[in-house]
Amino acid sequence: MTEDKKKQEKWSIETTKAVVESKKKASKGKGRGISFRPYVEDIRTRLAKVEEKRAKILKMGSEKLLDRQRERGNLTARERINMFFDEGSFVEHGAFGESQIQGMGMGEYYTPADGVICGFGLVNGRRVCAYATDYSVLAGSSGEGHQIKIADITKLAGASKVPVIGFIDSSGARLHEAAPCLKGYFDTFWLQSNYSGVIPQITVVCGGCAAGQAYSPLLTDFVIMTKTKGTSMWLGGPRATAALTQEDISAIGGAEYHMKYSGSCHYAAKDDEEAIYVVKKLLSFLPSNWEEMPPYVKPKDGPCRREERLIEILPEDPRRTYDMHDVINLIVDDGDFMELMDGYAQSAIVGFCRFDGHPCGIYAGNPAYIAGCLEPNSCDKVSRFITFCDCFNIPMVYLVDTPAITVGDDWERQGVIRHATKLLHTTNCATVPRVCILVRKAYGGTLPIFCAKPHAADFVYVWPTGEYAPMGADGAVAIIYDSKIKELATTEERLAFAEKKKKEYFDEYVDPIKTAANLRWDFFDDIIDPRKTRETIINALRLGRTIKDRVSPRPKRKQGNRPV
Repeated sequence: MTEDKKKQEKWSIETTKAVVESKKKASKGKGRGISFRPYVEDIRTRLAKVEEKRAKILKMGSEKLLDRQRERGNLTARERINMFFDEGSFVEHGAFGESQIQGMGMGEYYTPADGVICGFGLVNGRRVCAYATDYSVLAGSSGEGHQIKIADITKLAGASKVPVIGFIDSSGARLHEAAPCLKGYFDTFWLQSNYSGVIPQITVVCGGCAAGQAYSPLLTDFVIMTKTKGTSMWLGGPRATAALTQEDISAIGGAEYHMKYSGSCHYAAKDDEEAIYVVKKLLSFLPSNWEEMPPYVKPKDGPCRREERLIEILPEDPRRTYDMHDVINLIVDDGDFMELMDGYAQSAIVGFCRFDGHPCGIYAGNPAYIAGCLEPNSCDKVSRFITFCDCFNIPMVYLVDTPAITVGDDWERQGVIRHATKLLHTTNCATVPRVCILVRKAYGGTLPIFCAKPHAADFVYVWPTGEYAPMGADGAVAIIYDSKIKELATTEERLAFAEKKKKEYFDEYVDPIKTAANLRWDFFDDIIDPRKTRETIINALRLGRTIKDRVSPRPKRKQGNRPV
């Protein structure tokens, strides 16, 4: 007790002042300043201590948790960072951070880098910021300093106007630091929300992501999830949910679950390696920020390539289905199409490609699913994708075989009107070049969403198989001639009369050769040979990139109130 008191007195502020004063007096008249040094070691010794601690930090946290990661087939946080960035280019920030909380037993835990690795570097030669939560430190849980680091690297990405990528492998908030960690979360959510549309933001969920932490991936532009054991995302984790509702949700929340049911996953990757490859490929289509144009890659594929197989894809019977992916793969550069959300709302296809070396977004109706009709989830899927492309100067191509918006009691209860209106608002407010190719059917509510020139699209071209009308011949004749058909005596008479009127309606209002003749309607720019679809799109996009806005001057406003 006495020794502790003497030691405390020795290094108290008053004692230190006395030592400094005595040194001052001793140095007077000797032509030099204070000779007292606050540190015993020289700079080389201090540096050795720094590097010794850095080496320990690089070994990461619990060996037991590291072994568990490897058993699951996962990379560690540092392995993910090293694989993601170009070799030797990563610059780490905040490596020496540790939890400052001592209560609730936190003082017993070792928390190198406070459980998250943050920094910046080059990815295929482009500057990118990133962070990766470290499962080996308290299962990747986020505490006060941990979340401050994530907020800081997000802020740095926004200020530098470069993309930010997050790798999340975490058990959620660190409950030992329940209150202190909240400020960092609030800052992160604000930054992600307000840098939306300023810089691309991508999240890889490669482990747990629970509770309030699950907001973070969905505030970013794209969410990639791995299919490895232990990867899951919930707003309420299994233990918290069981405590509140007695429901066991341990079997849900994985990559395939969110891809199929919730639409919260854009790409389900086999493992960490594939997820990192997907992020890099995704970045290859994107500019670093909203003020830049998407990265051009010199094409190997000829712009005027004529694709004979396009003549054979559509079935002779327009009521039969086909795979729209075949059309996409034949017209894009080198057949390279990166589809997103391929397991969700499958009547709509969205993804990135290139035309003549320039990145482009694609929406395509997929008649293999509910005839290509748009329902609430597919409307949301397409709306979100077009919004992203519009944010980052990526032109859109619409391949339309979308007969209708779904109708009926079930769809109305799900708010199909509201969701379709959201998509309509999105396409009408988009400012990037938009080229519409009417492949087969576009009726009713589909028309103002994709085919209304110049509001929804800058250029509209139609294949000879295109059908463009407020309603198909079957439905129109059934409504127009309902009373007349009922008056006919026999079934044969009714069928013959209906068929005759359907042909009349089709010839007058649906057949593109007829509707193209009426320039007052101005429905489309040309009827094209399907084999020249690629050339037509490339020529339209070349011109479209030179046009600021084909629509009448837009009114000044703060922002639109889009239906949700």
